[in-house]
Amino acid sequence: MSDIGCRASLSGSPTRVATLKGSPYVCLVVVVCAIMTTDAHAQEIARYSLESVVAVDEFGGQNAVHSPQIIIDISAAVRMGDRWQIYVRPWFRLPRPNAPGLDVPDWDTELYQAGLRYERPGPVAVRLDAGQILSPIGLGLFDVRPGLNPTIVPHISYVSPMPVFDPTGPRVTPVSASYPLGAQLTVSALHWDARAAVINTSPTRVWAVGAVTNPKQTPVVVVGGGITPAIGVRVGAAFARGDYATPAEITVAPPTGRGMAMASGEGEWAFGGTKISGEILRTAFDTLGGSTSVAYEWFVQGQHTLSPRWFVAARHEGTSAPPLVNGIIAGTRAELRIVEATAGYRLTPDVTLRGSYYTRQSYNATTWTNQAGASVVWAHRWW
Repeated sequence: MSDIGCRASLSGSPTRVATLKGSPYVCLVVVVCAIMTTDAHAQEIARYSLESVVAVDEFGGQNAVHSPQIIIDISAAVRMGDRWQIYVRPWFRLPRPNAPGLDVPDWDTELYQAGLRYERPGPVAVRLDAGQILSPIGLGLFDVRPGLNPTIVPHISYVSPMPVFDPTGPRVTPVSASYPLGAQLTVSALHWDARAAVINTSPTRVWAVGAVTNPKQTPVVVVGGGITPAIGVRVGAAFARGDYATPAEITVAPPTGRGMAMASGEGEWAFGGTKISGEILRTAFDTLGGSTSVAYEWFVQGQHTLSPRWFVAARHEGTSAPPLVNGIIAGTRAELRIVEATAGYRLTPDVTLRGSYYTRQSYNATTWTNQAGASVVWAHRWW
C-alpha cells in the first residue's frame, strides 16, 4: 500500500499539490478502472489495496466562515510482483469560501502521490520510490491525512507562505506540504534508518502537476536518517540543499539563482497509550546582495488514548519568518503561532468524531483568533 510517510525501520518495524480541472470523481473513476482492468487471473485480490478517507469539519468563532469543508483522500495500489508495486493517491477538497457570504468554490481535485515502489526486506531493508513522492523532509507531512491527524486542523506552517522578506524573489514557506517529482532510496535496520533523495523543486515551494503557478524545476538533494534506540523512541535529522528560485524568477538584473539550505531535527516517543512527536526546522535563504535570511518552524504534539473509544490530543506550532530587507533598512521578524486542543471519540472502527478549541496568531497580527470546531472522519480499508 502507498503509505504516506513511514520513516521507521523497514525491516520490521500535507496548499495545492496538483490541481486538475473537472469533477472530483474523474480521478477516482480512472483509478478504479485501472485496477479493475488489470488481468484478474494474474493478480489475486491480496495484490490490490484500496483505502478511502472522507472528512467533514466546520469551525465557529472569531473570523470563522460558517461553512463546512469536505476532504476525500483515496489511496490505491497494485502489487506487480513480490517486490514491486504501483500506487496512486488522488485527493479532493470542497473548500470553505474565503469570507462569509461568498459562494462556495469549486472542488479542488489534486494528485498527492503517483509512483513506482521497490521493496526488499531483510536485516538491512531497501525501499526505492520514484515518481510523484512524499517530500522527504518535514515530519508534519505525516499528519496530512485526516484519519491520521490527531487534531482537526493540519500544520498551517506548511501551507501558509511567509511575508515577503526579499522583494526580488518569490514567496516561500519555511517548509512545504509538497509532493514533488523525484526519487528516494531508503535503507533501514533494526535500530537505524537512512534516506537520500533528489526532487525537482525546493521543499519550500509547492510544485503541482500541470499548474500554471509552478516554480521552475531545479534539482534539490535531500538526505536524512534516524536512530531507534528502544521500541517507541526515534530521533532523526534531515538536510536539503538546492535553489529555491531560478534566475527566471528573480526580478532584478543580473538574474541569478537563489539557494536554500534546510536542516531539521525530529523526535517521536510512544509509550503506553501516549505518543509525543515534534520537530524544529531551520531554513536559510540566499537573498538580494548575497545576504542570508533565516526562517524557523517548529511544533510539538501529543495524543493520549483514554479508553478504546476516547482520546485527547494537542499541538503547539510556530513559525518565525525573516524580516523584510529593503536597502539598508531591515524590518522585524514576523511570527505565526497556533495552538489546538482536541478530544476525539471513535464511534465505530471506521468513524471518528473530533471536537477542538483552536487559537491562532497570524503573521504580523497583535491579537489571537479563537475558534471552536468539530469534524467527522470516515476511514475505511476496502482490501
